[in-house]
Amino acid sequence: MVMEKPSPLLVGREFVRQYYTLLNKAPDFLHRFYGRNSSYVHGGLDPSGKLAEPVYGQAEIHKKVMSLQFSECHTKIRHVDAHATLSDGVVVQVLGELSNNGQPMRKFMQTFVLAPEGSVANKFYVHNDIFCYEDEVFGDSEAELDEGEIFISDFSFS
Repeated sequence: MVMEKPSPLLVGREFVRQYYTLLNKAPDFLHRFYGRNSSYVHGGLDPSGKLAEPVYGQAEIHKKVMSLQFSECHTKIRHVDAHATLSDGVVVQVLGELSNNGQPMRKFMQTFVLAPEGSVANKFYVHNDIFCYEDEVFGDSEAELDEGEIFISDFSFS
Protein backbone atom coordinates (compact mmCIF):
# COMPACT_ATOMS: atom_id res chain seq x y z
CA MET A 1 0.00 0.00 0.00
CA VAL A 2 1.42 3.38 -1.04
CA MET A 3 0.77 6.28 1.33
CA GLU A 4 -0.60 9.39 -0.37
CA LYS A 5 1.40 12.56 0.14
CA PRO A 6 -0.42 14.80 2.66
CA SER A 7 -1.20 18.42 1.78
CA PRO A 8 1.14 21.12 3.16
CA LEU A 9 -1.66 22.51 5.32
CA LEU A 10 -2.36 19.09 6.82
CA VAL A 11 1.36 18.60 7.52
CA GLY A 12 1.60 22.09 9.04
CA ARG A 13 -1.43 21.72 11.30
CA GLU A 14 -0.38 18.28 12.57
CA PHE A 15 3.17 19.49 13.17
CA VAL A 16 1.88 22.52 15.12
CA ARG A 17 -0.34 20.29 17.26
CA GLN A 18 2.60 18.00 18.12
CA TYR A 19 5.17 20.79 18.60
CA TYR A 20 3.18 22.97 21.00
CA THR A 21 1.88 19.94 22.93
CA LEU A 22 5.47 18.87 23.54
CA LEU A 23 6.45 22.45 24.41
CA ASN A 24 3.82 22.33 27.16
CA LYS A 25 4.29 18.78 28.42
CA ALA A 26 7.98 17.92 27.83
CA PRO A 27 10.08 20.84 26.53
CA ASP A 28 13.28 18.94 27.31
CA PHE A 29 12.45 16.69 24.30
CA LEU A 30 11.70 19.56 21.88
CA HIS A 31 15.15 19.19 20.26
CA ARG A 32 14.04 15.88 18.76
CA PHE A 33 12.11 17.79 16.08
CA TYR A 34 15.44 19.14 14.77
CA GLY A 35 18.38 17.61 12.91
CA ARG A 36 22.12 18.12 12.84
CA ASN A 37 21.79 20.79 10.10
CA SER A 38 18.88 22.66 11.69
CA SER A 39 18.92 26.32 12.71
CA TYR A 40 16.94 27.90 15.56
CA VAL A 41 16.57 31.50 16.66
CA HIS A 42 14.33 32.48 19.57
CA GLY A 43 13.33 36.07 20.15
CA GLY A 44 14.08 39.20 18.24
CA LEU A 45 16.37 40.54 20.95
CA ASP A 46 18.65 38.88 23.47
CA PRO A 47 18.70 40.06 27.12
CA SER A 48 21.28 42.76 26.30
CA GLY A 49 19.04 44.23 23.58
CA LYS A 50 21.03 42.91 20.61
CA LEU A 51 19.57 40.79 17.83
CA ALA A 52 19.36 37.16 18.94
CA GLU A 53 21.85 34.89 17.21
CA PRO A 54 20.74 31.58 15.72
CA VAL A 55 22.10 28.28 17.00
CA TYR A 56 22.81 25.28 14.77
CA GLY A 57 22.43 21.54 15.20
CA GLN A 58 20.31 19.43 17.50
CA ALA A 59 22.72 19.59 20.48
CA GLU A 60 23.02 23.41 20.42
CA ILE A 61 19.27 23.78 19.92
CA HIS A 62 18.70 21.57 22.97
CA LYS A 63 21.03 23.81 25.04
CA LYS A 64 19.22 26.92 23.84
CA VAL A 65 15.76 25.49 24.58
CA MET A 66 16.92 24.46 28.07
CA SER A 67 18.30 27.97 28.67
CA LEU A 68 14.83 29.41 27.97
CA GLN A 69 13.50 27.47 30.98
CA PHE A 70 10.13 26.54 29.52
CA SER A 71 7.76 25.55 32.32
CA GLU A 72 3.98 25.49 32.35
CA CYS A 73 4.20 26.86 28.82
CA HIS A 74 0.74 27.53 27.39
CA THR A 75 -0.06 28.63 23.85
CA LYS A 76 -3.14 29.91 22.11
CA ILE A 77 -2.70 29.31 18.41
CA ARG A 78 -4.56 31.99 16.46
CA HIS A 79 -3.53 31.12 12.90
CA VAL A 80 -1.54 28.46 11.05
CA ASP A 81 -0.59 28.77 7.39
CA ALA A 82 1.49 26.26 5.46
CA HIS A 83 2.76 26.06 1.90
CA ALA A 84 4.90 23.69 -0.13
CA THR A 85 8.45 24.92 -0.57
CA LEU A 86 11.69 23.74 -2.18
CA SER A 87 12.62 20.05 -2.28
CA ASP A 88 9.21 18.83 -1.08
CA GLY A 89 9.49 20.82 2.15
CA VAL A 90 6.76 22.74 3.92
CA VAL A 91 6.99 26.27 5.32
CA VAL A 92 4.71 26.81 8.32
CA GLN A 93 3.84 30.15 9.89
CA VAL A 94 2.20 30.24 13.31
CA LEU A 95 0.62 33.26 14.98
CA GLY A 96 -0.50 33.06 18.56
CA GLU A 97 0.06 33.89 22.18
CA LEU A 98 2.44 32.19 24.59
CA SER A 99 2.77 32.20 28.36
CA ASN A 100 5.85 30.72 30.00
CA ASN A 101 6.23 30.01 33.70
CA GLY A 102 3.04 31.80 34.77
CA GLN A 103 3.91 35.02 32.95
CA PRO A 104 1.24 36.96 31.01
CA MET A 105 0.43 35.85 27.46
CA ARG A 106 2.59 37.49 24.76
CA LYS A 107 1.83 37.58 21.05
CA PHE A 108 4.33 35.68 18.93
CA MET A 109 5.08 34.61 15.40
CA GLN A 110 7.02 31.45 14.59
CA THR A 111 8.08 30.26 11.17
CA PHE A 112 9.26 26.72 10.52
CA VAL A 113 10.74 25.17 7.41
CA LEU A 114 10.05 21.45 7.54
CA ALA A 115 12.29 19.28 5.39
CA PRO A 116 11.44 15.74 4.35
CA GLU A 117 13.23 13.06 6.31
CA GLY A 118 13.95 10.13 4.05
CA SER A 119 11.53 8.87 1.46
CA VAL A 120 8.47 8.57 3.75
CA ALA A 121 5.73 10.93 2.53
CA ASN A 122 4.75 12.24 5.95
CA LYS A 123 8.03 12.35 7.89
CA PHE A 124 9.69 15.74 8.39
CA TYR A 125 12.20 17.46 10.63
CA VAL A 126 12.55 21.17 11.43
CA HIS A 127 15.28 22.56 9.21
CA ASN A 128 14.78 26.21 10.20
CA ASP A 129 12.89 27.78 13.10
CA ILE A 130 12.48 31.52 13.65
CA PHE A 131 10.56 32.67 16.72
CA CYS A 132 9.87 36.23 17.81
CA TYR A 133 7.58 38.02 20.18
CA GLU A 134 5.53 40.79 18.60
CA ASP A 135 6.49 43.29 21.32
CA GLU A 136 10.20 42.78 20.54
CA VAL A 137 9.65 43.54 16.87
CA PHE A 138 6.98 46.24 16.97
CA GLY A 139 7.83 48.50 19.88
CA ASP A 140 5.87 51.58 20.84
CA SER A 141 8.50 53.98 19.52
CA GLU A 142 10.68 54.18 16.44
CA ALA A 143 14.12 52.78 17.26
CA GLU A 144 17.38 53.80 15.66
CA LEU A 145 18.82 51.21 13.31
CA ASP A 146 21.78 49.38 14.78
CA GLU A 147 24.81 48.46 12.73
CA GLY A 148 24.04 45.39 10.68
CA GLU A 149 20.30 46.05 10.44
CA ILE A 150 18.82 46.52 7.02
CA PHE A 151 16.30 49.19 6.14
CA ILE A 152 14.72 49.26 2.70
CA SER A 153 12.77 52.36 1.84
CA ASP A 154 11.80 51.77 -1.79
CA PHE A 155 11.47 48.84 -4.14
CA SER A 156 11.14 48.80 -7.86
CA PHE A 157 10.68 45.80 -10.07
CA SER A 158 11.00 45.76 -13.83
